[in-house]
Amino acid sequence: MDLALAILPILLTLLTGYGLVATGMIPKEHWPAIETLSFRLLIPVILLRIISKVDFGAASVGPFALTLISTVSLAALAVLGLRLLSQSALPNPGFTTLFQTTTRWNGFVGLAAAELFLGVEGTALIALAMAVLVAPLNVVNVAVLSSFGPNKVSAGRVALNILKNPLVQGGALGLALNLGGVALPKPIDDTLELIGRAGLGVGILAIGAGISFKRLLLPHWHTILGFALRPGLICMIFLAIAPIFALTPEQMLAGIFVFGVSCATNGYVVARQMGGDADLYADVMTWQTVLSLVFLPAMAIWLLQ
Repeated sequence: MDLALAILPILLTLLTGYGLVATGMIPKEHWPAIETLSFRLLIPVILLRIISKVDFGAASVGPFALTLISTVSLAALAVLGLRLLSQSALPNPGFTTLFQTTTRWNGFVGLAAAELFLGVEGTALIALAMAVLVAPLNVVNVAVLSSFGPNKVSAGRVALNILKNPLVQGGALGLALNLGGVALPKPIDDTLELIGRAGLGVGILAIGAGISFKRLLLPHWHTILGFALRPGLICMIFLAIAPIFALTPEQMLAGIFVFGVSCATNGYVVARQMGGDADLYADVMTWQTVLSLVFLPAMAIWLLQ
């Protein structure tokens, strides 16, 4: 119940974003500017601060990290396989969005869940997962969106899009600061914290603004596939390969808090900015959030009994 209550504010924030549009308080045509602010400033600042402060020695990097990377890689290949099976049934915008909603994850919810059930060890494991996955996943997703986006581009153009992407730049700068042992001066760090603090809330509000209850209650099969892939398929992959790497029960539960949470909010803005299916992203994330209210507590009870 406590974990469900920890996730509930995300759902309520989604509904707030929907309400802002439904009541005309912030008309739909004004949201692109808000999404651009989130994409170019708020989310990159969040990534910079998180990655720059992760303690890579706080948890065992080896087996746990390898399991995470293997799970995401296999899930990504599964989505790519679906696209190759039928390009007409899964056109590029839908494919890139399902790729994002399967591979991206909401680290903030994962942190809250891990702290609640596993304490300090759990938060260290989720922080490690963020350090291992966040930067590479941003690069991979930008590459997929560039390659399958509305405009055909060369490999060089894909590489340029990756280098110019604000999310990749924020993650790369955070990693450089971390590996270089450079601590941000307190006034700068406080400024970035103040800016980044708005990022998560604004991102969720933007997704809520794109919600259509008609689409939610009569979901397209792409939406059903989205929440079947996450948390369904990706958690099954993780649980199948975790014994190979001899993970502890605590590490397995931390992994569930990586793969059982909803997709990351920033993917919606990325889809909107780079030619993905943003409406599909909003629908999938909303359903994933609702399902996680039941799924995560049930998995925690099962793994810790």
